[in-house]
Amino acid sequence: MFPVVLGLAAFGYVRCLTLAPWLTLLGSFALAGLISLSFPLDQENGPVWGVVALLVLVAFLLSRRGRAPGPARAAAANQVKAKDRKDIVIDGTNVLYWDGEAAELASLRIVVGALLDRGWAPVVFLDASSRHHLKDKSLDEQAFAKSLGLPRNRVMVCPAGTEADAFLLKYAREHDMPVVSNDRFRDRAQIAGKLRMVRGIFANGKPIFDGL
Repeated sequence: MFPVVLGLAAFGYVRCLTLAPWLTLLGSFALAGLISLSFPLDQENGPVWGVVALLVLVAFLLSRRGRAPGPARAAAANQVKAKDRKDIVIDGTNVLYWDGEAAELASLRIVVGALLDRGWAPVVFLDASSRHHLKDKSLDEQAFAKSLGLPRNRVMVCPAGTEADAFLLKYAREHDMPVVSNDRFRDRAQIAGKLRMVRGIFANGKPIFDGL
């Protein structure tokens, strides 16, 4: 039972570092200060404190995996001249599942970052249900955009009761843009068949694209 509790605690700590890294670290240092009153950092307790510090460092590095692209990337995507920009549509709800069976916002962040690095300017479409898949009802277009490191006007959360597929395919067709998705769009094959589709997988934490 103890290993399970310890594992859940570790997962929760990494999650806190992902959502609020500096606040979590500040709280960790404050807690360490209180504990040091009973277990001072001396020769006897030194090895234990060393292990704790190492675990905190590992947790911090894990929380940074797949972090959102920095402000410089977002600015670059927003400031590229229209004639030079290579726009691309991302089926965000589909990409959430590229790196496992559960929806992960980190997967979408990494794909967005990889496309920005290649000179593309992503436009992300998401189903309204995406926030439920991620178990975070607070996510709206602004929150998604901030997390992905994109300008607000390049992230679209479609209305509840609708599917993003219809909107993203229509948008891609009207603007002659490729679509990043592993969805076959069988119910909209007539439209999808005329578009340039980009498939992808994750290998060792990095996306590999087919069709770019």
